[in-house]
Amino acid sequence: MSQLPQNNEDFDYSPEYAKLYQANDSLQSDVDDADDWTQPASEQPSDAQGASDGKRAANYSLLCGFLAPLSFFLGCWLIVRDLGKDGLLLALMAPLLNILGIWQASVARRRGTRALEGRILNWLGICIFIGIAFLIMLIANALSNMSNMH
Repeated sequence: MSQLPQNNEDFDYSPEYAKLYQANDSLQSDVDDADDWTQPASEQPSDAQGASDGKRAANYSLLCGFLAPLSFFLGCWLIVRDLGKDGLLLALMAPLLNILGIWQASVARRRGTRALEGRILNWLGICIFIGIAFLIMLIANALSNMSNMH
């Protein structure tokens, strides 16, 4: 029969058990060693890294929310100044920036960071872009109908 007792809980923390294995130059293993094991950051992101990623995504969302209307109005100004192609590309970049900003806000929310300001700003930018595009189409339609009457 073995020298070890049948009930593991009785001898795991007893000094006699520890002396037995210290004499053989072996270390007593701790039961909770699995909790101390860490994976590299590339495999499992820590809470701090997730929070910083969320904050970065929220800042990108806010940046896109500011850059989109700026690019839209700058593009419209370039169209008025007769630089049509460049202005049109710049004005059409605005809704793409808004969509990117909304996506970054959702990434931030998944990482646990609030990005409400960026989300509201980007949705407002999309609504403004759609409203102005609709207004331009109405004006163009009215102008084309007026030219057909004469």
